[in-house]
Amino acid sequence: MKTVDITYQDNTLKVSGTLSFSNVMSVYEKSLPYLTEQSKWIFDFSAVVSSDSAGLALMFEWIKLANIRQQSFQFLHVSQDLLSLAKAAGLLPLLS
Repeated sequence: MKTVDITYQDNTLKVSGTLSFSNVMSVYEKSLPYLTEQSKWIFDFSAVVSSDSAGLALMFEWIKLANIRQQSFQFLHVSQDLLSLAKAAGLLPLLS
């Protein structure tokens, strides 16, 4: 399994490492307790080394949960690779 983590600091959830299908669920599950502490969810991807489409799937799980809980969210420093995947799938407008 490739190394990945999510930490909470200064009202921001910071994802780090390599996101892949083998570890993305652990990031999602680890994020859940932090999401009860915030009124606006901020996710920082600046420390993500690489990601396949699992990273995009993770982002959409957070969007879905934010919509269910009527929370606002923001993604910071999303890699061009993930933005290109979202654009190719016609999903880029959902990330903002």
